[in-house]
Amino acid sequence: MSDPVLLTGATGFVGRAVLAELVARGVPVQAVFRRAPGLNLPGVTWHPADLLTEAGRKVVLDAGPAPRLIHCAWEVEHGAFWTSPANAVWRAASVDLVQGFLTRGGQRVVALGTCAEYDATATGPWDENRPMAPATPYGQAKAALFHDLSALCGPRLVWARLFHLYGPGEDSRRLIPALATALRQGLPAEVRKAELIRDYASTAHVARCLAGLLDSPAFGAVDIGSAEPRSLGDLAGILARHLGRPDLLRLSHRIDPEEPQVMAPRLARLHAALGPLRERPETGLPALLETSAPG
Repeated sequence: MSDPVLLTGATGFVGRAVLAELVARGVPVQAVFRRAPGLNLPGVTWHPADLLTEAGRKVVLDAGPAPRLIHCAWEVEHGAFWTSPANAVWRAASVDLVQGFLTRGGQRVVALGTCAEYDATATGPWDENRPMAPATPYGQAKAALFHDLSALCGPRLVWARLFHLYGPGEDSRRLIPALATALRQGLPAEVRKAELIRDYASTAHVARCLAGLLDSPAFGAVDIGSAEPRSLGDLAGILARHLGRPDLLRLSHRIDPEEPQVMAPRLARLHAALGPLRERPETGLPALLETSAPG
């Protein structure tokens, strides 16, 4: 049996997918949550805790032996997280959590970063060598945490920089669920920047990558994405065709000089560690629609 994993944010947007992947792999999990999950899963021990408090972090670290940590918890309220003062608080709490984890014998840390750490105005490919110039407090806090944890962990750290995501539990105002809701209700599904090319991956795909990296020799920053970028108009078209309402699509392109035309990671480090993992949106998006279909 694999060594246990301490998983923070286990009921969050990404964390719930990571939890499902670990359970499917038969990995024992010490799962941390702020909101009661109401789930009884094999091999999972639940720990209610507020990681932003010293007492909450101590409860989690003293809960039981888990030599591996996947840190998913963060401030994720839609819209607000970009500029929230909580970003700085989460950075400090995360450093303290990881420091305590290592002091107790922790051997492996996988923590979530973001493509918002990169300089969106730079030329060249989107990969781990791209210049850092985060434009928001969220990106700045994540970039600073990467620096902090690199100094603490050395080669024990994988810093997983996530690109664009979709999946169960996503805020209804975000692109994919908003389009799906409009199409299901027979309303126009509008994409105003339809020509922008982005890499959208399901949280299930991201979870597979994170679990794989946990057991891999990889360390340092590793970009994570689907390896199948599409235009936003193409993504909307996949949703519309699957739901039988392509007539409702309203595609236009409003140029924003501050927004990159293409934002898609190269994923060379990820594929070197795990092989050529890919997820086509033509498969991933219909799968999401099936799981989120109205009862």
